[in-house]
Amino acid sequence: MNRNTFLLLLLTLFFVGCSDDYLNQPPLDRITDSDVWRDQALMDAYIYKIYDDMPWDYLKDFGGGAGFGAHREILSDLARSTYAWTPASNTFRPGNWGTANNTWPLDWWGYFNIWKINYALQNIEAVGQDVLTLEERDHRLGELYFMRAYCYFAMAKRYGGVPIILEPQDPNTTPEEEYFPERDTEQAVYDQVLSDAQLAFELLPHRWNGLKGRAGKWAAKALESRAALYAGSIAKYGTYDMDGLVGLPSSDADAYYQQALDASAEIISNSGHTLFNQYPDPAENYYRLFVDETEDEAIFVKVWLPFEKGHSYDLYNTPYSYRVDWGSSMSPSKQLMDSYEMLSTGLLPDQEGSGYDPQAPFDNRDPRFKGTLLTDNDVFQGSRIETWYATERNGELDTNTGTGIGKDGMGIHPDATKTGAYVRKYLNDGSSPLLIQQYYSGQDCIIFRLGEIYLNAAEAAIELGLEEEARGYIEPIRTRAGLQQHLRLEPYSGLELRDRIRNERKIELAFEDQRYWDVKRWRIAEEALSVQIMGIRSLRHVDDQGQETFTYETIVAESQKMNFFPRHYYFPIGQDRVNNNPKLIENPGY
Repeated sequence: MNRNTFLLLLLTLFFVGCSDDYLNQPPLDRITDSDVWRDQALMDAYIYKIYDDMPWDYLKDFGGGAGFGAHREILSDLARSTYAWTPASNTFRPGNWGTANNTWPLDWWGYFNIWKINYALQNIEAVGQDVLTLEERDHRLGELYFMRAYCYFAMAKRYGGVPIILEPQDPNTTPEEEYFPERDTEQAVYDQVLSDAQLAFELLPHRWNGLKGRAGKWAAKALESRAALYAGSIAKYGTYDMDGLVGLPSSDADAYYQQALDASAEIISNSGHTLFNQYPDPAENYYRLFVDETEDEAIFVKVWLPFEKGHSYDLYNTPYSYRVDWGSSMSPSKQLMDSYEMLSTGLLPDQEGSGYDPQAPFDNRDPRFKGTLLTDNDVFQGSRIETWYATERNGELDTNTGTGIGKDGMGIHPDATKTGAYVRKYLNDGSSPLLIQQYYSGQDCIIFRLGEIYLNAAEAAIELGLEEEARGYIEPIRTRAGLQQHLRLEPYSGLELRDRIRNERKIELAFEDQRYWDVKRWRIAEEALSVQIMGIRSLRHVDDQGQETFTYETIVAESQKMNFFPRHYYFPIGQDRVNNNPKLIENPGY
């Protein structure tokens, strides 16, 4: 392991146990507040703690009563929560949540981080060259501006306009009208995000000399690319309301799209990052992108260390028969499976002439299908996945464990797949069962990667009416994926081309915490997220010679459909926050 990476994480571990108001406490081990800003190691440890509290990691589960192992994508149409008894299934997916409390698992009111960032900015700006060189100081200021931009972006995509606070507040000195501020407009928040991201880009180094986990300048430019794309979408497709507390002026949509396109183009041309393409099999190559932890495509990651500072993604998502406990928390939907085109024709399964065979539903598909999902008879950790719900012999149906139902099949246990598929993406694989325990997973969480930047550029271009430019940005993604037909999406134009570019985003970024936010900013979530998840059920047939064949049928894979109501385009500010600051106006519909 790189020594600097280990030092970064060691310091993070030291501060993880400290309370959020560490700097307001009496000296700990004789370290005083002033000591922190006179010592580079302590200063960096303070910054690392902010990194650790950022809301960008999607490999961690919701935890506790919110989900018990559920991950963010079960709030989208990509998957359902396998555990039917959790709030993820019986409260959040059906849309039964409001303002009484903020138990919504994606809620994040990040002013605890904003205060720390502003406080650190104030102190580091005053640090002398006896502590940091001007370059070292600028690099740390850049990190802080990047994280402040991300914090405000995280809140803007949840709540719309929120109070913009750029100085550290102090209850003893800050005037009451500033200590309890009103909400700024959503546009003002997005503009602050973009301003901070641009400032961070100017201050940050190209890279931190191999030190993973610290943001470089291209992470800031990637945030600009993503945030400007969101702002453009909301301006074009959203509704301007409450004097701008939610929504952006439609007249500004093209300017934001152009900013997203320009930022994306700069990353593609100048960052030095390339699309990961190190394995001849495109399905394996796509899978390896998320477990090999190379820095060719990954622009910015959250670093995890197995055993020392790990997460539990494998524990919660390993297929049923490979589990230590829990397992298979996400059951991928047939709706997602149907989004992968047929390899031989370039058409989606429901398109006329696609060549889709309902009795071979997993064959002849976009290779990213097999790089993302595990289905019947795929080999994983040394043995094949067995999802069949029963075995038919001589006209008799056997549903007994061990002889009839597959070891990972529907009905073998409540923790087994409900849809006939498991997630492969990000899971550790090997030649035998790995039996990875809680907190023992160490896959880094990719926050920004070049693949997304190509998709951002393609989407911004098509929204600006630049169809050929959009095709040029989508082609490298499809070529790397191993597709053979319509690499530039030639049969499509106009809205059809826009929708196919959106579909590319859906499958390329599946299980990367993008889909839920994408359908919201496109304002299609009332349709996309008000669905009943479907699955594919398999039946094994064994003849007198012991030869196996399989038949498949489409099933409804959850008892009630999920619901997305118009008010859900924005999260509630929440009654507790309004009680604390009556100047905070609640969002529409709550």
